[in-house]
Amino acid sequence: MNKLFFTLSRIGVGILFIFSGFVKAVDPVGSAIKFSDYLGAFHMEGLLFLVMPLAFSIATLEFLTGIHLLFGFRIKTFSILALLFMAIFTPLTLGIAISNPVSDCGCFGDAIKLTNWQTFFKNIIISIPVVYLFIKRKSYTTQISPLKQFILSLGFLGGILGLSQYGVSHLPVLDFRPYKVGVNIPEGMSIPEGAEQPEYETTFIMEKDGKQKVFGTKDYPYNDSTWVFVDSETKVITTGYQPPIHDFVLLDDDGNNMVPEITSYQEPTLLIVSAQINKGVWGENLDKLKEIQKTFYEKGMKSYLLTSSSNEEITSFEFNTNAGFNYLIGDETMLKTVVRSNPGLVLVQNGNIIGKWHYNDIPDSKAFDNPVSYSVKALVDKKDKLIISLCVLAVSLFAALLMLQKKEA
Repeated sequence: MNKLFFTLSRIGVGILFIFSGFVKAVDPVGSAIKFSDYLGAFHMEGLLFLVMPLAFSIATLEFLTGIHLLFGFRIKTFSILALLFMAIFTPLTLGIAISNPVSDCGCFGDAIKLTNWQTFFKNIIISIPVVYLFIKRKSYTTQISPLKQFILSLGFLGGILGLSQYGVSHLPVLDFRPYKVGVNIPEGMSIPEGAEQPEYETTFIMEKDGKQKVFGTKDYPYNDSTWVFVDSETKVITTGYQPPIHDFVLLDDDGNNMVPEITSYQEPTLLIVSAQINKGVWGENLDKLKEIQKTFYEKGMKSYLLTSSSNEEITSFEFNTNAGFNYLIGDETMLKTVVRSNPGLVLVQNGNIIGKWHYNDIPDSKAFDNPVSYSVKALVDKKDKLIISLCVLAVSLFAALLMLQKKEA
């Protein structure tokens, strides 16, 4: 019975750690953004330089911990590491659940959204088999040679780091966000008929004869003018249904939201995304983007640059570059969610996202002579890369199974 529970614990915890590490490794920029949100919420902006190393490190350690537990080698080392993860993150998630600095923990990237309390209770449940693995770690033995263990560990380390680096240097090979290619933006913003509506509770602080009292909407002293209003507070009781795309707002110079117009264009529309224009990787990319914008203009198609930068920053950028972009203002976090690149390209037609490019992959302007055809080709190429990556992963796992001849004490 003990042996069975150990095996089930090892496999269950291993799979969970592999999944958690993998979805973070696919999109390390997203993890870095989440860490930045946490540091900002706790007024620790001085540590922002650590967010990208943290994104790589946590994804790698989680994935390797899961791999070693699942395949059953180096159990002693990685059961300790799993326990350290839970010992650190369980109390941390409790504190986050209580203070609620951000709504989503980010523990499974954008693949699965959990509330802060769900994350805490998940960690409590996971801690049970993790503690058991730690207690029984010395009773587990394996026949695989140290050399084979080293080769497997090194191979999986290289693979997960390569996946993370690809996600930084290009776009994530798997996109779990609501703005992935193929999504229709208006549909993603719509609320289904009959969906649960948000519910709020408002309380009022009133003062009379030097004493303050809290009233709700039901017992508010509407007919007693001797009460003087001091303050009010509105709390969310039920969040209700929130559509996948709920913050996609793009404002022009006059404060008009251009999203309805952009998503209704029948012709392809190019969106150049630079969440913070002063932090964009421009250089040769700027010349390419100017040529692409010129191509769109000559074909009677529209292009915009989306940014959260201030008017002063935009003016300075235009003065220094003479780029001539049409600027729209959007929320910084939203723009970073749309595309993990600064700058990045997004091609939209009739409200559908049909193409996305990292600044390292910006094509020549001639590629956009027929933008829809080029987008389809780019999507096919990306799917081919994904299939190849999955095949390599499958072969690696199969090879690991063949190499690992283990026995449990």
